[in-house]
Amino acid sequence: MSASDPRSEYRRHLQHRQKVVIGSVLVALAIVLVTSIGVYTGLLPSYNPGFSADPKAAATAVAQPCPPAGATTVDLTTIQVRVYNGTQNAGLASIVGDSLERSGMTILERSDWPDGDYNGDVAISASKAGLANAYSLARAFKGVVIVLLDTNRDPTDASVSVIIGTDYNSGLMSPDAIGELTAGEKIQAPSACASAVPDRPLATAR
Repeated sequence: MSASDPRSEYRRHLQHRQKVVIGSVLVALAIVLVTSIGVYTGLLPSYNPGFSADPKAAATAVAQPCPPAGATTVDLTTIQVRVYNGTQNAGLASIVGDSLERSGMTILERSDWPDGDYNGDVAISASKAGLANAYSLARAFKGVVIVLLDTNRDPTDASVSVIIGTDYNSGLMSPDAIGELTAGEKIQAPSACASAVPDRPLATAR
């Protein structure tokens, strides 16, 4: 069979094409592997599409109840508080509760948040009667604090519940600093707050 036989030429051409395709695939896989290792080890930046959710923004997106008209801050030592740990960090409710107790508040409970993790910084829930207390206590925290209307609670119950979330990072004032927070200051309503007597619940917290 001569070297110019068409069938031999076709086989050589086919083998060459197969080598090119397989080689290209191997090179592409090697590039993907090296890039993946670089991203995993932090040597290369990961792709950010620009629309990923911001946990703090999500936590503050909930409609907060408006404080009562003309409400002013109260003496924090008059507030009864339940402290809940909404993280996997054991003992956090006790730490925060102890600090609030040293500030003069009455701590009714220290326990884990029944609904699991709270993906935020700090949430303070109360019935309508406790909203002024909730907004007054919110000043004692340095992070992103939201106030929630607890529609499951007796509307005359003025106690508040503090839920410590996964974004919390020791954002509580010292007992001495908390003691310097004064009563009688006008409570500023959050922007776009909702009526404390909604057609349907704004949010619930135990």
